[in-house]
Amino acid sequence: MTKDRRTNEPMSQCANEPKATNERMTKIGRRSAVGGRIFAWGLSALIVLFLAASASAQGAMVNLAGGAKVEYRFDYNGSGLIRIGFKSPGATNVVMSVYSPAQVAQLQRGEQPAPMGRGSPTRDYELYWQGSPREGGTYRVIIENRNNYAIKFQLDVLGEGVTSVAQIGFALLQSPTNVISEGGRSFLVIDFPKALGLEPLRLQIPPKPEMCTRPNQMPPVITQSVKLCHGEVYPPLKIVGNNIALFGDELRTAVVTSNGRQFAITAEGSNLWIDGVVIQARADPQDVNAWLCLYDECQFQTSRGVVTLRGGTRYGGGMLLRATNSTVRNVTVRGGSIGIATVDGRNNYILDNELNGLNAWGSFNVSSVASYFVNNQLHRNNHGCTTPDGRRFLSGCETAGWVCIGCAGNHIISNKCELSGNCFYMSGERGLASNENRFLANYCAGASDNCFEITFSLNNLLANNVATIEPKTNTPCKYPFWIGGSTVFFQNNRWECQISADDAFNQSRDSTVVGTMITNLDAFGKVPIVPAPQVTSVPTVSPITGRMSATRAPLMLRFPRGDVVELTE
Repeated sequence: MTKDRRTNEPMSQCANEPKATNERMTKIGRRSAVGGRIFAWGLSALIVLFLAASASAQGAMVNLAGGAKVEYRFDYNGSGLIRIGFKSPGATNVVMSVYSPAQVAQLQRGEQPAPMGRGSPTRDYELYWQGSPREGGTYRVIIENRNNYAIKFQLDVLGEGVTSVAQIGFALLQSPTNVISEGGRSFLVIDFPKALGLEPLRLQIPPKPEMCTRPNQMPPVITQSVKLCHGEVYPPLKIVGNNIALFGDELRTAVVTSNGRQFAITAEGSNLWIDGVVIQARADPQDVNAWLCLYDECQFQTSRGVVTLRGGTRYGGGMLLRATNSTVRNVTVRGGSIGIATVDGRNNYILDNELNGLNAWGSFNVSSVASYFVNNQLHRNNHGCTTPDGRRFLSGCETAGWVCIGCAGNHIISNKCELSGNCFYMSGERGLASNENRFLANYCAGASDNCFEITFSLNNLLANNVATIEPKTNTPCKYPFWIGGSTVFFQNNRWECQISADDAFNQSRDSTVVGTMITNLDAFGKVPIVPAPQVTSVPTVSPITGRMSATRAPLMLRFPRGDVVELTE
């Protein structure tokens, strides 16, 4: 939990740490009070100390094919000067048109209004337009490449009244999944985007039982492979052992159920395969619209006394996996608090799952190592809440699409998250750092808090990710990232949220005395993406560890009116 001076939302910090002061701020990071170390990755001892991304109103470089056009939208509050600049050195025969909200409505009706403005050359831009319209709302900029060859350009949309700049209809990097047969065996193959430079995943699919097992035939503990029957409803299932598969029926009409703080499926062992299962869970009423605890226990110190929340995997939901070398694929979880939880996982594959509309977290992971999370849907995992001390929040409340605590060497690739509280969340509080993970080609839209939150952790890479507006509801993401107390590497990301990348970095940095740094790999040209290193254990190094004694003080969560939450271990 790292909400702080950005808003009036809760803030957490070590109780024995001094408050950050402006005098102690630096251009790039904060000094650790005990000589905090900054770790470099991929560039040996070379450390580049400048911000990784430009402001949200300043675009990344975009390729535009010959004869093609691209559209951008931005919100404007009707106050101040709008400045729009198209930058593409040497480019000619390109048209930039600007449309007002009223003209955007005409475009949507199929009409062809004359734009309110067109770009013209200036000293700093190939095309530039500025104006001070009084009409607030959503504006549009259209760039047309009238050449027969591709160009590369950057579009800057600037102004105090400008928010939520986003490209419309851009193509996402995909990681398609295919099933192939070779020599009488079936394999699942995931081809990653060429831009990532990663070898495809290739996993052998275990044989599917010919006969299905009905609910009244299901053993208390599943120790051999089973297939669910068409149209049947199953109580919670437990799998224990190695080399066991659980398959849903081909039409996906069989349903496994859970209620309250239990999981529909618990699985322990190695080389497990769970495929095509549909789960219907129901969150415990005490957890609905409640503040969530990421840990086993959180204590709220309020004016009425201490209130203790039991959290983490205790919330229950769809599936709890305590396994290694195992695959969970094509699973749908409806309802409940957690979609799929993994604990102490090693070399697992969480692929192509639908984990949407849950009370807490789509994917919740503790001490995950060297695992792959690919092509999962993590939408609408978000709710408002009332805290034990009576504070109300319209959204967030520690909800997230994907969560990892104390994780290392994982690949998080081509996942999609819309309208969740946080989309991708790695909290390094309590000394539980998550280091050396790779976030590649993920999509976050309309997150009410942060698209990527990574705190008190080291050497995580974010490359080819998108943080932008959710187009169906026109909901912008708030922060593209929050990285307080972390060292991270950025490469070719698209940040299009309400809070600019500059401000997101500055506020992250200023929220803690622990060193915070972004290394921008884009500055070095085309840098190959290095896969996560081979890791066999959870992190033991955390930027916050050196600041805490062996009997370190609990983290404190301060609410706006002065009440305190004590996060105990």
